[in-house]
Amino acid sequence: MKETSSNTSLEPNFINKVIDKKELKLLMGRIFNIYGAGRASHASDRLKELGFHYATRAGISLSIEDLRVPSSKRSLLSKTDAEIQRIEQRYRCGDITFIERFQKVIDTWNNSSESLKDEVIAYFKIKDPLNPVYMMAFSGARGNLSQVKQLVGMRGLMADPHGQIISLPIKSNFREGLTVTEYVISCYGARKGLVDTALRTADSGYLTRRLVDVAQDILIREVDCGTMQGILLKDAVDKKKILISLESRLSGRVLQESLYVPDSGEVIARINQSLNRKISVCLVEFGMKSIYVRSPLTCESSRSVCQLCYGWSLAHGSLVDLGEAVGIIAAQSIGEPGTQLTMRTFHTGGVFTGNLAEQIRAPFDGILKLPRFTKVTYIRTQYGGEAFRIEESLKLDLCKSGCVNSKLELKQGTTLFISDNEEFRATQVIGELSARENSVTEKASEELYTDISGESFFSELSVENTVDRHGNVLLTSSDGGLLWVLAGDVYSLPKNATVHVTDGTVVTKNSILASVEVLSNCGGKVRLVPTCSDEVQVITASLCLHNGILKNEPYSTLSGSIWSLEFEDGHKFSMHCSPGNRLSHSQTVAESFDHAYCTTTGGILRYSTRNNCKPVEHGKGFEVLEDFSLFWIPEETHHIHRDASLLMVHNGEFVNKGSQLIADVCCVSDGYVEILEENGVVTEISIKPGILHPVEESVLTSFESGIFYIGDKVYNNVYADNLSFIEITTNRNGVFLLIRPIIQYFVHKNTRTLQQSVDSTSCTSLRIRAVERILFKDGEKVKSASSVVLLKTYLVLDVISEAPHVAADVEFLYHDDVCRLNFVVLENLRVKKDIFGYMYNTYVHLSVDDGDCITPGTKVAEIALLCRSGGEVRRISDDRSTKKVLILTPEDLVVIPIDNVPAQVSVGECVQYGDHLTEEVVAPRSGQVFSVDSKSITVRFGTPYLLSPGAILQIVSSGLVQKGDVLATLAYERSKIGDIVQGLPRIEEILEARKPKDSCVLAQRPGTFVFYCSSDDTYTIKIFENDTSSSDYIVSSFQKFIVSNGDFLPLGTPITAGIPNPHEMLHVFFNFYKCTLNLYEAAKLSLQKVQMYLVHEVQSVYQSQHVDISDKHLEVVIRQMTSKVRVEDGGDTTLLPGELVELQQIETVNKAMSMTGGLSATYYPVLLGITKSSLNADSFISAASFQETTRVLAEAAIEGRTDWLQGLKENVIIGRLIPAGTGFSSYRDLMETE
Repeated sequence: MKETSSNTSLEPNFINKVIDKKELKLLMGRIFNIYGAGRASHASDRLKELGFHYATRAGISLSIEDLRVPSSKRSLLSKTDAEIQRIEQRYRCGDITFIERFQKVIDTWNNSSESLKDEVIAYFKIKDPLNPVYMMAFSGARGNLSQVKQLVGMRGLMADPHGQIISLPIKSNFREGLTVTEYVISCYGARKGLVDTALRTADSGYLTRRLVDVAQDILIREVDCGTMQGILLKDAVDKKKILISLESRLSGRVLQESLYVPDSGEVIARINQSLNRKISVCLVEFGMKSIYVRSPLTCESSRSVCQLCYGWSLAHGSLVDLGEAVGIIAAQSIGEPGTQLTMRTFHTGGVFTGNLAEQIRAPFDGILKLPRFTKVTYIRTQYGGEAFRIEESLKLDLCKSGCVNSKLELKQGTTLFISDNEEFRATQVIGELSARENSVTEKASEELYTDISGESFFSELSVENTVDRHGNVLLTSSDGGLLWVLAGDVYSLPKNATVHVTDGTVVTKNSILASVEVLSNCGGKVRLVPTCSDEVQVITASLCLHNGILKNEPYSTLSGSIWSLEFEDGHKFSMHCSPGNRLSHSQTVAESFDHAYCTTTGGILRYSTRNNCKPVEHGKGFEVLEDFSLFWIPEETHHIHRDASLLMVHNGEFVNKGSQLIADVCCVSDGYVEILEENGVVTEISIKPGILHPVEESVLTSFESGIFYIGDKVYNNVYADNLSFIEITTNRNGVFLLIRPIIQYFVHKNTRTLQQSVDSTSCTSLRIRAVERILFKDGEKVKSASSVVLLKTYLVLDVISEAPHVAADVEFLYHDDVCRLNFVVLENLRVKKDIFGYMYNTYVHLSVDDGDCITPGTKVAEIALLCRSGGEVRRISDDRSTKKVLILTPEDLVVIPIDNVPAQVSVGECVQYGDHLTEEVVAPRSGQVFSVDSKSITVRFGTPYLLSPGAILQIVSSGLVQKGDVLATLAYERSKIGDIVQGLPRIEEILEARKPKDSCVLAQRPGTFVFYCSSDDTYTIKIFENDTSSSDYIVSSFQKFIVSNGDFLPLGTPITAGIPNPHEMLHVFFNFYKCTLNLYEAAKLSLQKVQMYLVHEVQSVYQSQHVDISDKHLEVVIRQMTSKVRVEDGGDTTLLPGELVELQQIETVNKAMSMTGGLSATYYPVLLGITKSSLNADSFISAASFQETTRVLAEAAIEGRTDWLQGLKENVIIGRLIPAGTGFSSYRDLMETE
């Protein structure tokens, strides 16, 4: 920016006010605009020195004494607590629902917190204006008002982990210190803040990268593109609040039309003139509400933006320079404030948010007059108050002193808090405007719990049976009403409990109310456990092994066990179980092996016959059934896994016992070597004992390997001399028969006698038997170089029972210093004292003694439920799952004396707190009139619960409920105005052009809205364009209308609540415009509508977080998102259907086709997110460097694309000078000229 001329007389203004951060920013801005960059730099240095000087002199520090809590806090909290008590009382009286109470509590505490904040500010301003906390926070140096409020006011309401507001506020501040409960509540929000901050940084950086990628090739390449198009600028408004004023939006823009003074016709500003702040303010002062300006959105420069369409460079306050990389600047301007945006917002925690509706206040004292035949509907407000909703737009009269002083125009849906001819006071809230067009609601539900136990009672509550889509029958209340719970002591009993009382029985404290019997199902011998008083064991079967003694052998190595079972003949078994184990049928008790069945090495096992053994069920091995023989063919096997170069023997070589096969590996028997080698690595070395017998090759065709007995013919005239295994082998000397020795083992069926005594019932029996098991199958090769056990003897437990899954417990019994093995099948009967619940008193009576023998079905114990207090049994209910008993105790009744005064109530009538029982006596509590006589009225305590329409009942009338049971599920609509995705996720949703989750229905054609018909699930509506033409829409019943019957709807107007889908919006506008305009104009106009919507939506999010971004930055990025069209029919062009092409490019091609007489291509506009737009860029180098590199490069290679290196990224990657700044072509030409 050029320096202001020194000859210009600019008198400095004297500023006499407090300069905080905001004022300092404005001051520096004025200095920069008026005096130029040089003087502004000098002034900023002087201001910095001034600030440092006086900051040093002041020596401001923060101590705990500077945190002054306002003295009015205590009284403010007392008033709020009293208000909360009144709300609770209204809820207890059934005047408001649970949801209404919650919302009222939330708003009351929120208002109290805000009032305390105002008190804090007033305290600092009036009593302590030089307080360091006040100066730091309110000057903008450090901290903010919210932090000051938490330091010296109150922390207020916090959210739980689900985002719902907790109705219990934190009343303390950090100066006073938090209680333990307040600290825990506080931690939820604090943790969320830390997590959000960590996530926000990464997301913001990624957003900036995507923005840079999509806009990096947009430069200022020419002065004027010559377009006649522009956009209409006006105040940016959201929810009737001005976000950005018109004068702010105009500053730095270039006019698309000349502007004149309305009265005189004098020219204010000419076409293509740039607007500074002064001219912008002047235009607004002349009453202009909207002005036509040039914009990057409508610039016709190819792959760039011209100077006039872009306007000022905000860096120096004059027209942007040629070669300026405005795309990069736009991306940084949008992405940089990302960290300032909240990651997400929390639910408001209630039905409505605080500032949804605009309140209507009375201008003076007077009376309200409604027109005759006004259509109104009675409704309940969000706080449970009575109000009226106006069903059609009207004008009502506000009368003062008998005459009409003011007329108030109200739209359909406006809520009135006062009725016809009712008086009002000045500034009184008499109504609120409908906020339907701004609110987005969702259906929610909340469960209502009872605070007392007792009997349910429906009062003026209409109940209907409805069937949901799953076929379940539900009890619903269509109109709402009161649900009472009348006090009483409710006992919940198991289904199998026996009730010892009847209706009307008077019981005393600790008398038996009900009992549950504990029965034995199997019968047997009773065993009481001294260490466990709540368990009775019944031995249904037992077995004791008499001829075996258990011995503890600490140093035994038998299977690692320290217990062994020794029989009278000296045979020992190693135990597999110990006391406390449970064994089922056919499980192993112990094992033993005979050294006679141990081999020296591995080998091959063969059976003499397979019919004398069977596989073991659920185990390993084969059980011996009859006597037979095992043939063992020795073969020593070593597992090596070493390099073949380390071998010290050869394949087929004979080695002697002790010979070294490989380093550190020696054989333990004589024999011939067989080496298994894979890929130069030796895996196994086998040693086969035997002798070689040379044979002719002709023998090989008829010889089969196998076992040969003595005298068996081997081949020709050669016979076997010994029992042997003969196989064919080859080595370098020829072909031989290898005659291998066989070791024969004789196996006998086990006939060991086990002396066992069995005591069992008819349904269960036990038995131990000894079995022989062969551990390997017939023909199995056992690879080992050490000894192998072929056969073991096992003791197996057989559990024979009619019942499934019966198991026996292992016990070691000591008798006369001898330990014997015992098995018992137990029926464990739990005598649960808490079978009725922990809150009840119970008594346990055992009906059997230790050692008693009982039969199945015998009662073992009885658990009795004792009354907690005396009273009268009023009701006994028995449903499918439980039994319940209701006892009316004296504590549930209150006797109110009336001294012979006539009563105004009758027996059975429900009264609420404060209702008149007589002319002078009021009810001290809510409840039901129990009895009435001349001297007193007895009231049974009760709690009324108000149900909203549509509530789903979880109980029936006259049902018995416990404290904490669910009474009903309340259905309501929850506003999502503050819960639509906000902050950074919302920015991403817009810029990535994602479909919103709860999108609204748009008007496909302009016309008059008429509600046509409805069903249970859908609504049918019509929009009449004229008397004959109309469009039908079918809308789900879950969607809420935000327009009124008879309203005229412009094209694309939202009909239901929700966020518009930009893709659908583009489709609607294009389909409408293409009927009246040519294809190019229709696409351009529909894209412009969507562009303006996207700009407004992004600005709304940033402005909600108080972040200012110039519109032109957003327009540059959104221009890239809306520059493409998709080819529908290529016509006579070279374009293919489905191809994405620039709008200007396809229009140029179509013009060429029209000149040559060819068929033009048809297309439709598309909206691309910034990621897709980057991947579909003209430069494949730029797109490949972003993401999906392989796919982008492969497609570019297949299509034979050319990259003209027009952007910044592709030139950086190639290593060329970037075409921006001093690398721009005009600057390079100038340098070459010089």
